Amino acid sequence: MTLLSSSEFNIETCPPIPTTTPSMHVPQPQSPSHLPQFPLKTLQTARKINSVHTEVLVTGFRNRILILVTQYDKIGSLLYTTLDSLSPISFLSNSNSTSGDPPTPSRTTNVLLGAYSTLYHLYASLISEMISRENPVDSRDVVVGLALWMGKEGEDEKNSKRALDLHNELFDREFFDEIQDMIRECRVW
Repeated sequence: MTLLSSSEFNIETCPPIPTTTPSMHVPQPQSPSHLPQFPLKTLQTARKINSVHTEVLVTGFRNRILILVTQYDKIGSLLYTTLDSLSPISFLSNSNSTSGDPPTPSRTTNVLLGAYSTLYHLYASLISEMISRENPVDSRDVVVGLALWMGKEGEDEKNSKRALDLHNELFDREFFDEIQDMIRECRVW
């Protein structure tokens, strides 16, 4: 192979590069009718909870639901909850229940990103169970991102993380109820 110098190269003498030929057919991707059409269903809301701006974003994918709850404008810790199948024994043991409600399947929760927090683990499990109760036929896994301000107003992020560690075992029901209400406003299940 010989290289041409720039003085020897002439673009006008080069043959044209074919872009397509009549025999070339590029197939267009077809969307199966059973799949939801793009764009994905995404809803979000924002409000102040305990004087801290809180945002919730929920996106429904075909196989998962993504829920982000942030007070830092960050993703925070990501937790992944999967639906455990009901065994016939658990179904039969709950069939004698006087409430008449079908048994609620349990979920397994794992941390994908970020530090382990018992409180975040609890929040992700309860959010996932809420979705299961509200739509029992929806068996999608749930990915929950939590970046919550657990400190006092005016504290910086570093002190808030220390406060999260100190308050890890505490569960503020009113705070969590407000988060659940925001998630319900963004219902995609």
